Amino acid sequence: MEYTGERVLAGGDDNEPREIVAEHLARYRFVIPFIKDKKVLDIACGTGYGSELMAAGGAKIVVGGDIDGETIKLARANYQKENLSFEKVNAMAMPFGDGSFEAVVSFETIEHLDKAEKFVNEAARVLAPGGRLILSTPNRKATKQLAVKNLFHLKEFDQAELLALLGAQFKEIKIYGQRPIRSLTLKQKLIKKSYLLYAKIKYLEFLKRWFSKNLRQSIGKEIDGLGEDSEVEEMMPGKEYLYLVAMARKK
Repeated sequence: MEYTGERVLAGGDDNEPREIVAEHLARYRFVIPFIKDKKVLDIACGTGYGSELMAAGGAKIVVGGDIDGETIKLARANYQKENLSFEKVNAMAMPFGDGSFEAVVSFETIEHLDKAEKFVNEAARVLAPGGRLILSTPNRKATKQLAVKNLFHLKEFDQAELLALLGAQFKEIKIYGQRPIRSLTLKQKLIKKSYLLYAKIKYLEFLKRWFSKNLRQSIGKEIDGLGEDSEVEEMMPGKEYLYLVAMARKK
């Protein structure tokens, strides 16, 4: 399968950015303590690498679900085992009975959906009473600040919007952060403004020949303002994070 920017393959394509893979793997490592000995649904599981991590990390049963049939075939070929299976699943209409799972995990999903509240309702329905929903999504405030745009995202959320989205069905909602945004120096701010202006002026496109790919990438790293650590952490006061990771209990 070829990396397009929509799905993480976790090593399936050399063009896939290593930092993106690191972010996704860190989220699955984060949930391991919360899913031990539980029946888990990994919705929008993609190629299955995260489902496999949870199955190996102590989950009683993991069901990986994704809407794309070809992706599910790939997951079955690479990862299916005794306590891990994969099914084609529409996140908006899950083919599972009420209360089927003790935990639902869904990373980088809701921003792709036109009706995120319908997905949240479905997640609550298939969870047993007191079961946990653990999800992640880009922080709209951060992506706006960093001028990050993803063509596959229909709607992004800030922290208040995410809390409101989950609040109807869930309680004890806690938001964690991933990839904190650093404060930029004056030099970095000037570089960022200059580079973004250069990138927007179409008639300067020919100047790109003077900037090698490695140089452009190094400039991007200089101005992105992101810390290197991909681990999910407690949110620090006054800090903004690129990703929000929410954990909530079913009411």
